[in-house]
Amino acid sequence: MTIYENNSDTKVKLHLRQLLTGLGSLLGAVASGMSNGYSAILLPQLKTISSNESSYESTDADHFGELNIDQESWIAAAVVLPLTPGCWTGGFMAEKFGRKMSVMLVCPVYFVGWLIIGLANGVTSLIIGRLLSGYCMGVLASIFPIYVSETSDPLLRGILLGAVSLTLAIGTLACHAMGTWLHWRTTAYICSVLPIICSIVNIYGKESPLWLLGKGKMEEAKRCWIFLYGIESLEEFSLLETTRLTEISRKKTKKRSLLRSLRKAWSSRYFLRPFGIVCLYFFTTQFAGSNVTTFYCVEMLADVSDPAYAYLITLTIDAIRLIFSVLVCVLLKICRRRTMTFISGFGVAITMLSLSVCLTFDIGRPWSPMILLVIYVALLPLGLIPLPWMLCGELFPRKYRGLGSGLTSGFGFICFFAVIKTMPPMMEYIKAEGTFAVYGFVALIGTSILYFVLPETKNKTLQEIQMFFDKKSHASRAQNVDIPLNEYTSSDKNEELNKKISHDNE
Repeated sequence: MTIYENNSDTKVKLHLRQLLTGLGSLLGAVASGMSNGYSAILLPQLKTISSNESSYESTDADHFGELNIDQESWIAAAVVLPLTPGCWTGGFMAEKFGRKMSVMLVCPVYFVGWLIIGLANGVTSLIIGRLLSGYCMGVLASIFPIYVSETSDPLLRGILLGAVSLTLAIGTLACHAMGTWLHWRTTAYICSVLPIICSIVNIYGKESPLWLLGKGKMEEAKRCWIFLYGIESLEEFSLLETTRLTEISRKKTKKRSLLRSLRKAWSSRYFLRPFGIVCLYFFTTQFAGSNVTTFYCVEMLADVSDPAYAYLITLTIDAIRLIFSVLVCVLLKICRRRTMTFISGFGVAITMLSLSVCLTFDIGRPWSPMILLVIYVALLPLGLIPLPWMLCGELFPRKYRGLGSGLTSGFGFICFFAVIKTMPPMMEYIKAEGTFAVYGFVALIGTSILYFVLPETKNKTLQEIQMFFDKKSHASRAQNVDIPLNEYTSSDKNEELNKKISHDNE
């Protein structure tokens, strides 16, 4: 379906409006990247305090003393623990208060979290600030894909959703750069400004028209729709509005309890199939070790290669991660989602298994392991890192989008925490070669399963994506026109599309 039929100037203007609406959420992702990278500059500064340094550091010595291993691990991991409850809260907030308002509500809390870190007078205060920051990260993570997917057309949606890995990399790099020259408290104060900027930018964005329709706010939804998509797309809006009125009419005759609605979600293939696919994708991404290089890069490099090159290669890996995060924004525009998934997933599997073989048989040290790790870091953002977040906003129908995004992103963060906590004992008991072999086999098996179940979503409307999960119509159509299941798209006939959307909302 073509949303725009006006001249190119109008397309550019509407795309800029969609970018403005998504910019606030992207700034929130930059703040999340800063939270991820902050412990890397905080802990070294706390451990290098000496009596001949400035009074700033002397005060820190009085408050913190000498940190033990347990305290260090809690300071680093505290930001990961509340991500899952944050995601679940974010899913609820997105449905209750709206996508835009939820982002604006959580940003001041994020500011307070950074402020607590900057003013911390002990380990407990630091951990509390990190916990609060991690909770806000989780809330934003579950809202971001929903908000962007519902306020951008298919041509722009992929770029915006894929930019999350880029913005995280920018935030991490910015935090590391500030921490190199600035005191950790000053860095925290600077980082605290970004959530406020995010909230201010959101004032000028628009609420999701689909959420407004779901709440029965027809006129406001229409204004937001025209602002984002132009007056030429009102035919599609009328179709969605008709579907919503039909749904309201049914609800008047049949009230449903929350428990019954949840039970219906867990018995609907329109929820269960996307839920299973996205959870599988998150599991594959995390247990392929996608985040271990961020948390343990120096120690990992010291184990697998020459320790003298550990810091140099760490900086190289940071640069590679940022470059490929930029590249993926372009690739999402021109490449199919399935293609990127398989290049990234199978590439990571081959790289990890090759690294395990090199370490087991001592092949090509120190350069071969370092080269393989750099390739591994480059392959991750090409598919495994950004695409599961995109699928949170694309695969679930509107009715289940908040619930589905919250649950799946929460599951992803549970996997994230499990991988980070199990990495050190795995390196100790099964060594680096065994650890990388596990990550490689997980990537290989998970990507192989995704090959058979993952639908193609590039340049498809959200309604067309839902047609993939309508087995009967889908199978019948695929037989008639002899096209692969993952390539199927709905017809342009409004009657059929209306029927499918109505079926989804029942």
